[in-house]
Amino acid sequence: MIITKKRIRSLGALTRLIKNGSKFVIGVKNPERFSGILANIGFTASLGAGETILPANLGPVSSFNAEGKYVKHKDQPKETAYRTVEWHWKEWHGRYDYVERSKFVDVPYKRYHRTFVQPPSVEFTVFKINDSNIIASGPVVYMETNKEKVIHIINLYLEIFGECQFFTEELNDIINLPIRKINWQILPPGELPWQELKESIGYLVKAAPEGNQSFHEFRLETINSYKPDFAAVGRGGFQGYIVLGFNSKKLFVFESLYYGNATYIFKNDWVDLSQKTKAEILDQNLQDDRIIHASSWKKDIGKWLVK
Repeated sequence: MIITKKRIRSLGALTRLIKNGSKFVIGVKNPERFSGILANIGFTASLGAGETILPANLGPVSSFNAEGKYVKHKDQPKETAYRTVEWHWKEWHGRYDYVERSKFVDVPYKRYHRTFVQPPSVEFTVFKINDSNIIASGPVVYMETNKEKVIHIINLYLEIFGECQFFTEELNDIINLPIRKINWQILPPGELPWQELKESIGYLVKAAPEGNQSFHEFRLETINSYKPDFAAVGRGGFQGYIVLGFNSKKLFVFESLYYGNATYIFKNDWVDLSQKTKAEILDQNLQDDRIIHASSWKKDIGKWLVK
């Protein structure tokens, strides 16, 4: 059964076709039809079997899938939050002589209280079945309790491809295929001078709001000053994440340019970290630290990097 709607709000008639407790996957056949879209969401041109990507943001459903979302509570009193901005001033030395100064300051503002909803982090994988390619997400066991998850996966496909269908007969082939995650692009190994790193990731910084760019550069330059020996840039739905690693310390710093206003610290193996979903990376139970992007950030990050 192929679904071609723009979006569904309930499973409706599909519940008569899906038995409670049944296992299936959702995907699209012959994805080569969508070559431009595949590149936009992060797949390589070769589209090799096993390639797995968290799809990039192409609309509200894929944005929620990769980034999560905040629910505003407009029925509650507003709270005080802070945004970090760069403040410039002139330090005068006499009547005509002055020095340009700047520093990062936290500016308070009022907003509605918000609750964060974790991203579902549904990933797409390329499978080859009977000489044809299929792009599908992981197996789903249908139950009353996960209707919203099924609806989300369907809407994710509809937003990106405009269609999707259910697969059951090919289930074993899909489950047993080894996957190869391509969510990260590894930069050349060894220490990178700041100017080289800046050129490699400049397009990401420039994609951020103009008022945030100087603080982004400040944070990345600060981390790079401690001479990391590993760097990776997020692809697809991980775009906006930059990882700087210190292998001798088994320490990896995940810097987020667009999401969460925080820097994440992990003491782990990179191979293991690179296989985690975005929801797992954002799970505070897995992080060794989560450093808020605020004026105290440099002091807080230094506590980790000088060890």
